[in-house]
Amino acid sequence: MAVALALFEKLLGFFATLFALAIGSIIVLICLDVAMRNLSLGSLPWLIELSEYLLYAGTFLAAPWVLRQGNHVRVDMLFVALPKRLAVRLEQLVDLLGFGISLVLLYYGSAVVSDAWRTDMVAYKTWYVPEWLLFLAIPVGALLLAVEFVLRFLRVQGVVRETYDISDRASI
Repeated sequence: MAVALALFEKLLGFFATLFALAIGSIIVLICLDVAMRNLSLGSLPWLIELSEYLLYAGTFLAAPWVLRQGNHVRVDMLFVALPKRLAVRLEQLVDLLGFGISLVLLYYGSAVVSDAWRTDMVAYKTWYVPEWLLFLAIPVGALLLAVEFVLRFLRVQGVVRETYDISDRASI
């Protein structure tokens, strides 16, 4: 199990690193495009399309890493105000809701990818890109999010076991 968790963490880190590199590349390419236009050397007409695709896919694929790091947006006021036992249970409830939403995204994202594959749909702006490839980030990201929500739930469960005596479990 430890090997699977280490591989999962490496996969999340890979997608986060890839997204960071993509953002950095977009920034460099935008600067290059502006310089080329100002120097009357042409432009990079495909840059906007590339930026759209990378930002969309990268957001889905890097979100599980952000969740893993605990750097996602959340409001902790309620968790801080509640007694620890109740706050832990609320945290688990939120993780279960996140897991459920991830499964819905996984299901519908997979259906969209399958439909785009079956109908051989192509997105055309500057490039011809198979739509299934564009949509693939949704189910992959949702699957990774679902796994991370389960791991978060189990980590919080570990806090419950460490914090409270086993004989007190019935009241937790």
